[in-house]
Parts: sequence; C-alpha cells; structure tokens
Amino acid sequence: MTDPPAGAEYEHRRTGRESEAWRLEGREQLAGRWRIAAFLAIVSVFLIVPTSNPLFILWLSLAVIAFLAAVLLHRRVIGALERTRRAAGYFRSGLDRVHDQWAGHGATGERYLDAKHPYAADLDLFGRASLFQYLCDAHTPAGQDILASWLLTPAEPDTVRARQSAVAELRRNVDLREAHGVLGDPGKPELKTRHLLSWPDAAPVLTGRAGPILAVVLGVLALAGVVAWAVFDAGPSPLLIVVMIEVVIVARVWARAREVMRDSQAVLAELAAFLPVLRLVESQRFESALLRSLSDMLKVDGEPPSRRVARLARLLDGWDSAVRNQFTLPVALLLMVPVHIVYAVDRWRLRDGRRVRAWLDAVGNFEALVSLSAFAYEHADYPIPDVAPGGPTLDADGLAHPLIPAARRIGNDIRLGPEPELLLVSGSNMSGKSTLLRAIGVNVVLAFAGAPVCARRLRVSPFAVATAMRQGDSLQDGVSAFYAEIRRLQAIREYMRGPLPVLFLLDEILRGTNSHDRRVGAEAVIDALLRGGAIGLVSTHDLALAEIVDRLGPQAANVHFEDELEDGQVRFDYRLRPGIVPRGNGLVLLRLLGFELR
Repeated sequence: MTDPPAGAEYEHRRTGRESEAWRLEGREQLAGRWRIAAFLAIVSVFLIVPTSNPLFILWLSLAVIAFLAAVLLHRRVIGALERTRRAAGYFRSGLDRVHDQWAGHGATGERYLDAKHPYAADLDLFGRASLFQYLCDAHTPAGQDILASWLLTPAEPDTVRARQSAVAELRRNVDLREAHGVLGDPGKPELKTRHLLSWPDAAPVLTGRAGPILAVVLGVLALAGVVAWAVFDAGPSPLLIVVMIEVVIVARVWARAREVMRDSQAVLAELAAFLPVLRLVESQRFESALLRSLSDMLKVDGEPPSRRVARLARLLDGWDSAVRNQFTLPVALLLMVPVHIVYAVDRWRLRDGRRVRAWLDAVGNFEALVSLSAFAYEHADYPIPDVAPGGPTLDADGLAHPLIPAARRIGNDIRLGPEPELLLVSGSNMSGKSTLLRAIGVNVVLAFAGAPVCARRLRVSPFAVATAMRQGDSLQDGVSAFYAEIRRLQAIREYMRGPLPVLFLLDEILRGTNSHDRRVGAEAVIDALLRGGAIGLVSTHDLALAEIVDRLGPQAANVHFEDELEDGQVRFDYRLRPGIVPRGNGLVLLRLLGFELR
C-alpha cells in the first residue's frame, strides 16, 4: 500500500484541523459565557441569599465549584484551540513547500553564515529562500543548530546511513511530525539556551551535608520552642535564642541563596519551553538505531528527564510559596524551609544539570531528523543516495536543484571520477552553468546530511566540498573581485590538505582578468587541484579555456549548454551536452536590446 501524495494528505489534514478549529471557537465562546455566568452566580448568592440563611454556604459552594469548573473547561478549550490552529498552520506551511510558495517563511538561519566557509554562501545554504529555510522544521535553537551543522559539515558514511535509516522511519509518521509541529514556530525559536548551557558548569554555591543537617536541627528546635511557649508556658526565651541563630545563618547564606534561585528560575524558564519536545521524544518507541540512541540519551537511571525537570519546578514553586508570600514567609523562615530548598536546588544542578547538554543534543538531533523526514515525505520521488567509501566519485542521473519548482526543473546526468576528473562547462550567459554547479553542490550537501536528493540516482564518495562562485570586490577591505577570487582559490588549495578529497565547483573562473592571463591562470589552478587528488567542475563562457581539456586528455571533458533564437527571443533548454558550446549569445542579446554592432 503506497502513501497518499504529500499534497493530498496535507490538504486533507489542513481542512480537518481548520474545521476542528472552527468548532472549538464556538466551544470557547460558550465556555467563556459559562465562566461569566458562574461568576455572576457567586455575586447573586451574596446579593440574594442572606448570610444568616443556613443554605448560604451550600449555594455559595455550588456557585464557586461551578465557576472553577468553568474556568478549567475554558482553559482546556483555549489550549485545544491553540493546538489545532498550530496544526492547521503546520500543514499550510507544508502545502506552501509542496506548491513552491515557501520562500520567505520560516527560519532563515542567517546566523550560521560564515564568509570563510568553503561552500555555505555560494550554495545558498542560509538566508531568505535558502536550503535551510526550505528544510527547517526545528523550533528550538538546539534543533536548528544541529540541522545547520549537518549542512555545513559532511558526515562519515556510517553516520549518513544511520541518519538515512532514521529519516526513513520518520518519513511516514505524519502524526508525529504534526505533534512536533504544534509545539512551536520554526521562524520564532521559543527556547533560549544561554543559561541552560552555562548553569551546569558553574561552581557549586551551597554544598555539603552540614548546612541541611543544621537547618533540620534548628527547625526542630524552633518548633519545640513554639510548643514550649504555647503549651508549657516556658516563655519566649528558648524560641528567641533559636531564631537569633537562624537569622545569623540565613543572613550569611542569603546572598548566595538568592544567586542560586535567580539562576535556577532562568534555567527553568528555558527548560519549560524545551520540555514539550523532550516529552514528545520520551513518549515514542523507535526502531532505527539512531533514534533509539537518542531515546536512550534521555533516560536517567530508567527515569525520563521530564520527571527530573518536574522536581526542579516543584522546588522553585516551593521557593515562591515560602519566600514570596508574606503570610507563609515567617513560618517558612522559622522552619528553615528556604535553606532546605536552596540546598536541594544546588544538589539538583550538580546531579542532573550536567545532563542538560545531552538532553539538548538529543532533542536537537531529533528535530533535525524531523526536518529531513518532512523533506523526504514531501518528495517521495527523491531517492536515498548511495554514500560509500572509495572514489573520489560522483555519479548522478537526472540531478537537478531541489529549490527550483518542479515544473521548471531540468535534470542532467553527471559523471566524475575516476575519468574524467574535471568537467569544463561552457555555455552562453543564463544558459544554466551556475545553476548546474549549485545543483551538484546542494545535492552533495543533502547526501552527506542524510537526506534524499533531487535526482533519479546518486552515488557519491566522501568529499569536502569547496566552491568559488560569488567573489566580489570589497571597499571595506580594499580587495578587488579578482584578488578575492584568487584568495578563495588559495583557500581551496589549503583545504585539500584535509582528510577528505575535495569536490571543487568553480564558476566563471578568473573572470576578473584578461583573456591571456585567464587562460594561463585557469590551467595552473586546474593542474594544482587535479594533482592534489580533487575532482570537480569549472564553468566559463570563454571558449579559449576549453582548450585545457585537450592537454589533459581523459582526465577532463568538455560539456556545454546551448540556446536558440526563436521569434526574437533567446530560449534555453538547460540540458547538458558533450563538447564545447558552438556559439555564444552575448552579441545576440545586445542586438535584441537595440545596440548596433560593427
């Protein structure tokens, strides 16, 4: 039995959730009216029934119970309504991706852009209408950080296969992705991790057993002093002596205690936003090894971390009740309750705080896998690439750019390694050279991240991708476009010293210099890259560079894109062909724009 197309399934679920939201809106209005009516009933009891009436307490109790029930019902309906609206929004976002209307919606990931990264900027990994924005379903910074790291760093083949297995398991689980989707908005991460990451590493503030034991003893003595004064008429002196000792001890630790509780409150606020995703992962039973390992990371002595976090929440609620309530504060101080709470919170941090990083990592990996699984589900025709040691090799059929709408997308076959190691791509302006290079780069990035690829088939060996496509001049740095490009090429050469072979993608190589220097310089660059064990593509519209292939022999091959002039318009089919482009379109375009050429 095959799954329904993603668009049909999303539309069915969106319609259902919007209908449910419409029904809940009516229930919310009704629950709100019942809440008002119950409150008016309480007022009416005071106005109508005399307080001396034996039935006054009964009627007042019934009205208060009705009001509390109405408040509880109203809150539950509001919560259900909010979740249903988020679910409808989640499927609307999915439909936007399916219908190629997603650009500008969701997290852009611009904070991950690094001009020195070997390919991120050239391949449009981050920013508006980027690959990250297309993929990202993570709504915690932990999830977005992990997804970005997968796009920025190629994984080992074993890791890739583990992710592929996890993505395959999650792909059909639309219910799980919906349950995750209602927890937040990828465009507005709800979890801040500043305190969560620093708090566990802070030095302990209140430790040791002497403090809690002394607090217990003083609390018991204070209680005994109260009983002795009230029952045995022993006078206030014993109690006052104990209270004075308590005041001295509390005064000595109060500043540190407030520091502990202030930091803990900030951490709990962050954990509260993080907790729904944590509970969702805890509630699942997975089959793939990677997902099971993530689930195991969340277990602490067989206990889910949500219970551990709940303990911290209860401690902090106890602090609020004891210290911030003027009626309970005297009794709490007398029994040394705040001291007990502070010591318990610091013990929690020392015992469980160090596990927070692992919890964040598990949730981040889960959200990254959820993002890739949605991509896989929405593109059921995209294959799982074969990422295996060997090579260097890149072998693809029908490879295209995944961010180009399907109606306009043209796939091409690519063969690199062991022969040829270089494809020199020629073609006129706007014929598709740059798009081809980016399509190759983006699909290789997807493959190493563990995602399906936009192709009929892809087999690729481990690579370090390096690009030189968009170098421009910089007034601030005093750098010309040509110098920026050769610095980038030098960086690629240095990059070749790493453990992986390099897949280079060079667009319009050395465009900022004259034809002679371009020819000689391009040949030198290509020779250095091939001698270093790299393979890749170089695009150009300078047909003189195509002669480099003749000298390299079977190491290199010329391929090209063509265009045709029809009814006064230049048309492109974006299909890659062997050999050198037979003609350019620069002069044709100038004539079409009305320039007279001699």
